[in-house]
Amino acid sequence: MRTLLIISSALLLGACGEQAAEPPKAAAIPAKLPAGQYEVTTSVKSLVSTDKTPVPTFTKVGETRTVTGCVSADGVPGVELLATKDDACVVKDPYIRNGRMNLTLDCTRPAQGKVMATLDGKYTADGFTGTQTATSTFAGSGDFRLVEELTARKLADQCSPAATGAAEAKS
Repeated sequence: MRTLLIISSALLLGACGEQAAEPPKAAAIPAKLPAGQYEVTTSVKSLVSTDKTPVPTFTKVGETRTVTGCVSADGVPGVELLATKDDACVVKDPYIRNGRMNLTLDCTRPAQGKVMATLDGKYTADGFTGTQTATSTFAGSGDFRLVEELTARKLADQCSPAATGAAEAKS
């Protein structure tokens, strides 16, 4: 018993000089998405017809696309990062605060009609991730619902003029 008490005391004294290792701290989430040049990669998760006509052929499930573009000083991603090529879009109702982001793209597709997309995601100082869901309301046939997962990484604090709209599709 006496030996056990001596060993326990020695262990306790030895531990007094050591400090417990602190767990690593998570990087602080900025109040808004940092401005700069970003690269966004999207992956099509689903594409279905909503008007019982053949599924549109502008993309297919599993296809990926990578674009570069800018996030403005107010923390709002440029439409070139989120919109389908050739769609004319404006960002509406952006909520981008404290690590959460939610916004709507109001788009017009030439010779077809309207496409509305919503992005729901999260961001850090290094980029953002989210799910974008788009639905169309065309005058004719071809209406669809598209769901994409996206991942963005910040490339630079300043945006280069060549960054807006540079796209590459991969399947």
